[in-house]
Amino acid sequence: MRNPDREAAKQHNLECYGLKIKKFRKACNMSAEELASRLNVTLGCIRNWECGLTRPDLDDLCRMIPVLKTTPNDFLGFHGEERVLTPGHLHLLRTYDALDPRGKKEYVAIGDTLVHVQQQCRLQEARGKLRAVPDRGRYAAAGPGDDWSQQTEAADVLLYSTPLVSRADEIITVSGHSMEPAFHDRDRVLVQYCNEVRVGEVFVFSLRGLGCVIKEAAEDRLHSVNSAFADIVPDAEDGAELIGRVIGVIDPSMIPTEEDLNLYQEALKEAPDHAGQNFRQGPYDV
Repeated sequence: MRNPDREAAKQHNLECYGLKIKKFRKACNMSAEELASRLNVTLGCIRNWECGLTRPDLDDLCRMIPVLKTTPNDFLGFHGEERVLTPGHLHLLRTYDALDPRGKKEYVAIGDTLVHVQQQCRLQEARGKLRAVPDRGRYAAAGPGDDWSQQTEAADVLLYSTPLVSRADEIITVSGHSMEPAFHDRDRVLVQYCNEVRVGEVFVFSLRGLGCVIKEAAEDRLHSVNSAFADIVPDAEDGAELIGRVIGVIDPSMIPTEEDLNLYQEALKEAPDHAGQNFRQGPYDV
């Protein structure tokens, strides 16, 4: 009676080892007898490997691969950076093979624990690596802008937590060309709320009839950097409501990689108290 388990093991040995040994041996114009002599094993051992009855152990495999003029990755079919079999991997495999069944179980358990601890460290680092800055979809324009009193639902934008980003209270989009070349149309700027104007710095103001504008503060007016656009002189009665100081433009270096975003989201699942609002993860027009 045929043993299904034995047949499955034979097929596995044949596909993973036997056919490959024969292929690389023939590519070297080497006979089975010559390979047996080079490895100091019997001819029967080579034939058993090549027909799948047995398979080489790790030490036999390590000695055989250079004799067959190949590499561990080519022999085992490992391709791509993440699947390269290094000497370190071989050392771990030898250590595992040298252990008894109980030792193997403990070896795997220790490895699993180390992987878990390392992942927790990565998640903790990810929580502090990014910061969510609210974007309410508001525009600061060269001409008529948004009415600042029209509150909209914030969508938090995840950015790397640099000293600049950590100071930002809101992201506002520039609309128009009056601040070029300092700020361009569709730039997304970081705004820090404040209640003090300093001449020469750029601020976001809310003006009656004009809405939200981005301008450089001058002594008696709101200055347009682009000389093609007129300055704004606030009405003496209404004045200009200060919203905040423009502290920078979102640039590509602030945008998290997909890997960092995924780690951050995973970290939030593990510690939901760190969650922000609704995350806007892209696309980013910077």
